[in-house]
Amino acid sequence: MFIRTQTFTRGVHLLWQNELKKSTSKFKKARATFPPSADSAQVVTLFFKAGMDRKIDAAIRIRGERGAKDSEHVLALVLLNLAGGTAVDNLSILEKKLSFDRFGIRIPSPSACRLWLKSFHNASEEQKRGMGQAFIPKENEHLKGWRKVFSELFAFAWKLNPRSYLTLDMDATEIPTSVDGALANYKGRSCFWSLNTYCPEMDMIVSTRYCDGNVPPGWEQVEEFKRALDALPSGVRRVGIRSDSAGYQSALLRYCNENKEGRFEKLYYAISADVVKEFKEAAKAVDEKEWKPLKVVNDAEGNPIVVEEWAEVTYVPSSLSTKKDGPDYRFFAIRERWNWKAYKDAEDVEHAVAKKRRSVGEQLYISGAIEAIEKEDEGIRRLHLTEFGGHIYKLFGVASNIEDEEEGSIFGLPAGETMDGKAIIEWHRKRCGKSEEIHHSLKEELAGGHVPSKVFGANAAWWNAAVLAMNLNNILKNFFLPAIYRKSRPRTLRFLIYTMAGKIVSHGRRIVLKLWERDYGGGLLAGALERLKGLPEPET
Repeated sequence: MFIRTQTFTRGVHLLWQNELKKSTSKFKKARATFPPSADSAQVVTLFFKAGMDRKIDAAIRIRGERGAKDSEHVLALVLLNLAGGTAVDNLSILEKKLSFDRFGIRIPSPSACRLWLKSFHNASEEQKRGMGQAFIPKENEHLKGWRKVFSELFAFAWKLNPRSYLTLDMDATEIPTSVDGALANYKGRSCFWSLNTYCPEMDMIVSTRYCDGNVPPGWEQVEEFKRALDALPSGVRRVGIRSDSAGYQSALLRYCNENKEGRFEKLYYAISADVVKEFKEAAKAVDEKEWKPLKVVNDAEGNPIVVEEWAEVTYVPSSLSTKKDGPDYRFFAIRERWNWKAYKDAEDVEHAVAKKRRSVGEQLYISGAIEAIEKEDEGIRRLHLTEFGGHIYKLFGVASNIEDEEEGSIFGLPAGETMDGKAIIEWHRKRCGKSEEIHHSLKEELAGGHVPSKVFGANAAWWNAAVLAMNLNNILKNFFLPAIYRKSRPRTLRFLIYTMAGKIVSHGRRIVLKLWERDYGGGLLAGALERLKGLPEPET
């Protein structure tokens, strides 16, 4: 049985093919013709079908008529990321390995790419960078163009699955490096940061901001949130934002609550609150009867044990209480009975339950005990240990403006169910694992973890290319591959289809790709190309 892909009168095909010097009897020819205007297969086809070549050239505007275009530089870096390359020098290997010259795709040389990357640096801002101050260099017109590129690609994907509500998860990730010019973060490690705004419904990063290591992760987060909102299609009417405590800023909470610009019907939020002395006092003032189960596990005998509880607290920090007729702010406290022995042995309450401990957290409170424990182990400070009823609990907080009885379907609940404090807390927690997965993919499976230069703007552009590669990869797997691949990481798709072997043959004024009939990825390729073929041509 033949694996049918495409033949081309012009353009590109697989970025992953090799010239294999084996008998052609083991390969099958592709026969379906493909419109010349939609160059290539899979990610490359998607790149051109989305009109990214023209949009990138219009947004970034570094290169003129001579030399490789901006879109060719970007496409080369996208393919480098997906093929497993991690450094600029790998471009020369990519060109030789994949025979791009046969298809009219220009792969810039490493030296040309480095020069192009430096064009994203705003030299006039360089002297403002330095230790002892939080400063993010102003983006020059070229680096600012990446935001337009992300917005255009997001709008393209949104049209494939339009929806009026979207969630935006804001989270920062550290990019360690030893290159000259990198500054140390609050932990003393030399690094850069990236603050990413990820949309779980679309499985894409809407916007990303690159900054020095000495800049706090949540620095000017409300400004970045506004930029992310600007990138959303006009059909989006309601937006929810989730963030860790870095986003717990009065400016961000006020912006969402007041919603003065009025473009969106509602800006929901659920953000980790700082557990300060006043918050602890408000939580301790809650009557014991008001604490409700949040998480219940069974011990070895099947007996239910309440591991976590929640309660709404009467608490408004002074930074939010300046207006008499201002909007309401809701705060929820989460407490978990703490067991010192379980923490030392397993660092996991559920693991302690599995070991047949009949009750969770037998640590009784003794005057001065919390201070002594925190002094012994600095990491325990993050648990915000607090005494309730003679026992020690870990304490956490969540701030939100989501009202009870709000329709829950947009927050992931079954149709007809409504929100309450427990649902709000659970919705907030959904961001945690996915953010870590996205950051891992960008830094470990793509080239985002590599810092190619001591020039800040060049590194920012390199990171943006990794983000764009991930977005294209996710559009491909979510809309053009079978549903079972929607949770696949980049390295999985690299194994299946991005590194397939093939043979290129010129015949009858056509370029024909031959694939080994036993290559499982060939079937995935054929199906993806057939779906991509159905997309309309990009507007000119």
